[in-house]
Amino acid sequence: MFNAPASITTVTTQSVPAAQRATFGQGKPDNAASVVCDLAQAHAFSRGFGMPHVPVLVAFGGERLHECRLEGSWDLDRAVSENAAALFRSIRRLPSKDAVVKWDDLTFQFGPRAFLYADENQIAAFAATATEAERLVARFAKAYAKPPDPSGGSFFLIQQEPNDIKCHAVALPPDTLLSTEALGLHYGPGSGEWHQQFLEKLHEKDHGLSIFEGSPGTGKTCYLRHLMGVLKQSHRFYFIPPATMGVLSRPDFIGFWADQRRRFSECKFVVILEDSDAALMTRGSDNRDEVSAILNLSDGMLADFLRLQIICTINCTAADIDPALLRPGRMLCHHVFRRLDYSDAIRLAESLGRKLPMARDYSLAEVFVGPEQHETNRPQVGFAAPSQANP
Repeated sequence: MFNAPASITTVTTQSVPAAQRATFGQGKPDNAASVVCDLAQAHAFSRGFGMPHVPVLVAFGGERLHECRLEGSWDLDRAVSENAAALFRSIRRLPSKDAVVKWDDLTFQFGPRAFLYADENQIAAFAATATEAERLVARFAKAYAKPPDPSGGSFFLIQQEPNDIKCHAVALPPDTLLSTEALGLHYGPGSGEWHQQFLEKLHEKDHGLSIFEGSPGTGKTCYLRHLMGVLKQSHRFYFIPPATMGVLSRPDFIGFWADQRRRFSECKFVVILEDSDAALMTRGSDNRDEVSAILNLSDGMLADFLRLQIICTINCTAADIDPALLRPGRMLCHHVFRRLDYSDAIRLAESLGRKLPMARDYSLAEVFVGPEQHETNRPQVGFAAPSQANP
């Protein structure tokens, strides 16, 4: 039997989106009222933000509905095996080359108006009373919660769909956390002092923009992984891949953040925009929406509401960035990740048991991989690469 997670979110009560209409006659409303539930915006298998999915909407209509949510990690295989008769909807992901068979978006029905939704990262119970919804969550958590694995930090990968925005949790291994000594070896003299100053700003400020500048392989992503581990108790990190940067200008993006803020009000939010050079360049016809969105999210009245700390990594120089992004008050931090000079690179290499040929300077990637290795054999860097301590 697994132990329940440490914390349960506040039980919330929300009404199902529905249009109520009374039948009128002779100027007086008829006693019977019909309820029309709009299912067009609901999902067949998974919850949307702010809206239950189709089975729950159909079961409750305009009647009393209460939801209780809990973040955690769950043994979905055992939950399905022991509750097969109650499994109402599910998605089964078959193995591919690098993946295993797993369940996703499970919906159990334990009574006419008692539903529980579960995926890898959360459960949500729906019932006619708040007490019953919380009871369903507590029982499921006690039976099927997994003990947490040793890990570093984590981040949430934002995925946009035609009618929804979702996020998926990604846990980082313990070796992504750097010791104080390793941090100094990776980034050179003075890096520890800068790191502490940056931590203070992230704790003090609710919103703002930080820009990490540096050529590929200089350790921007490695540092971000370390940062996620250091701040995992107080901050939630969200990663937006370069290919989906357009999500910044979607109207429903504000609704997504409002829902996340309501659910995790005790945390500060950090948004990572990796390789965001194109989105931060001086505004043109191809990036105007992205630049405007970053301006609004990092400063102004919208920023006061959403309270997002945005960290952008770039390979270009700050001179190419739209000047409006760099103005005082909006910029939380601008840090340049430089190549290590030969003496610093040698110290890092010796700590790794490596030898380096004489050169003017080295990037972190070159220290870990070797400057002579062919480009096609080098591992990927950035969040697209497998999680590892080196950049």
